[in-house]
Amino acid sequence: MPAGKPRKQRGFTLIELLITLMIAAIIAMIAVPKFATFVVRQQLASDVNEMISVLSFARSEAIKQRTDIDVMFSSPDTTTANRRPESCRSNEVADTTGEGGQESTRYRYSGWCYWVATSTDTDKVLRVGQLSSITTPEQAFSLTFQGLGDASLEGCPSTPCDITISSNPQKDAIAPITLSVNTTGSIRRKESFL
Repeated sequence: MPAGKPRKQRGFTLIELLITLMIAAIIAMIAVPKFATFVVRQQLASDVNEMISVLSFARSEAIKQRTDIDVMFSSPDTTTANRRPESCRSNEVADTTGEGGQESTRYRYSGWCYWVATSTDTDKVLRVGQLSSITTPEQAFSLTFQGLGDASLEGCPSTPCDITISSNPQKDAIAPITLSVNTTGSIRRKESFL
């Protein structure tokens, strides 16, 4: 190696590294809450799309089969004598009570469950699933799509039947979304604005 000028060492000083880390920390502090809200919004959108898919499926099956198709919703933390379909029995609590010399079993579940079945054979479940984010109605309800695509809303507490889905856990910044099913069988999406 020829002798000459010594090479100048290149690198970062400790001060430069600390400033870079501080800037990265500030950006992370801003981005993490936004990302958490993004994830909750995406989950809400997924739940709404799933519910629209289930209701549309039930209506199309009613038209295709020319028979009544029921969509039943079982609410959480409500004791009932009717058991849910098998794939909705997670966290099932069975309470056995004896009244008047006869023993009966009542069931309680955590989370909402929905299933689609023909009205003539309710044991034949066409589709089943669970949601945790339905906020209204608060009690169990059902819809029946008829052979021409119309809906019978007798099992629903309101006409049109409004199903409100909100983020879980409920975030103040994210508005719930309401699906409205009317007697013609149409499914409409209504967004609330905060």
